[in-house]
Amino acid sequence: MGGRPMHLPKPTGPHHVSFADFELRQTGGEESVSVLSSDPEKNELKLDDVPSMRFFYPTAEEPKWCLADTQARRWLPHFNYTWGYFSKVIQPSSYLRRFAIWTISCFMHLFMWLQLHCSVAKPMLELEGEDENGRLPVVIFSHGMWSCRTTYTITCCDMASHGYIVVVVEHLDGSAVAAKYRDEKGKKKWITHAFAERPFDDTPISDRSKQLRKRVGEIRKVVDALEMLDSGLLTQNSNGVKGRLSLDVRMICGRIDMSHVAIRGHSFGGSTAIVACGLDKRLKCCIAEDAWWQPIERPDFDRLAGKVPLVLVNTEHFEWDDLRRLRNLFLEARDESQLDEQPLVTKLFTIKGTRHMDQCDFPVMWPRVFKAVKLSGTADPGLVKDITSRLCLGFLHRYLLSPGKGAQYAADILKLDRDHLVDGTLAQSVQATIPGQALEKSSADLNPNAHHENHISKQDGN
Repeated sequence: MGGRPMHLPKPTGPHHVSFADFELRQTGGEESVSVLSSDPEKNELKLDDVPSMRFFYPTAEEPKWCLADTQARRWLPHFNYTWGYFSKVIQPSSYLRRFAIWTISCFMHLFMWLQLHCSVAKPMLELEGEDENGRLPVVIFSHGMWSCRTTYTITCCDMASHGYIVVVVEHLDGSAVAAKYRDEKGKKKWITHAFAERPFDDTPISDRSKQLRKRVGEIRKVVDALEMLDSGLLTQNSNGVKGRLSLDVRMICGRIDMSHVAIRGHSFGGSTAIVACGLDKRLKCCIAEDAWWQPIERPDFDRLAGKVPLVLVNTEHFEWDDLRRLRNLFLEARDESQLDEQPLVTKLFTIKGTRHMDQCDFPVMWPRVFKAVKLSGTADPGLVKDITSRLCLGFLHRYLLSPGKGAQYAADILKLDRDHLVDGTLAQSVQATIPGQALEKSSADLNPNAHHENHISKQDGN
């Protein structure tokens, strides 16, 4: 680690990447935000409804080392994130434990200066002749449990480098290691991880389902905010982030292709993506990595992720009987359903030699450490990241974008990748696991508390 800044891997796409932050803040009374809309529903957009967002997007500006940007480009931009991660390792259940977490966090945060391989708040790339009206497709990213806006930076940069605007949501449901927001006076506030003082398995699934509902509500509000940003209905004063990291709302106005919005998430974020697609028709495509099925409730199973194209990208060791059973109920129901007299597009892949954490940044940055403590699988973490990126980018290019989109959006699966993949068609994925049951079975089959085999903490975390 040392004191010398080190960079995350370079994005895989043809474009450079820049990033900036947006946090909606109030500017008047308790009910008001700086929304210039005559639509009463838009004016109901309140501060506590909209989580903070980090935008990754393509730019023509190559990242260059700049002392003034060093703090902004930190992978861990604030001490609270470091504290949150170590609260996962050491349960903060006593004053002594909290002191130990504080001591370790201070040391790590002081000396760990990992830098994002992207520039700060540079102009968005103009893609001449490639996109109608210069608009770019959008992917909303929902993080998993004990994560935050930076945990999946590498994969988000990969998507942005291929021409997407990637909007990373930092959820306020208590699932993040720490989450930042602005109060009615624009003052920065933090939400720490909920239930951190108790073992993971001691939290009822019903509480996780409540968190999931809040997460999905936040995703819908994020889509609302994106519509208003694209339409110019939010002023620069609406952004609570000031300084170098502030998103220029004028730059984003008229550049968001709201007809091509996808959602992607990992673990709890995968669950969020699946449920959000069933409730918001503006989401046109879904990518769920290691989706955590237990918190998803019966009505959300019935909605079948809105019948939009769906790909499930799983790691080999994030698997147990109840998760497999619930996934099969969902897959069988999608197999039996249709949209416009056509079968639903459902893909399932499993990457060999992988564990749950292999789908985030940690194993790529510290491969030896994570393999030693068995939080990463036997496969090379960098290769796993590249395979996942190519899978997801290929899926989006085929099922989200209109035919004829530019080559920068495409990413083909390589022959080498297939050696590491179990490619299951819908029928194969159901036959290869415990036989599923029809979704018309009793509601007890989809009651998470009736089959509470919450092995997340025994696997790799969430």
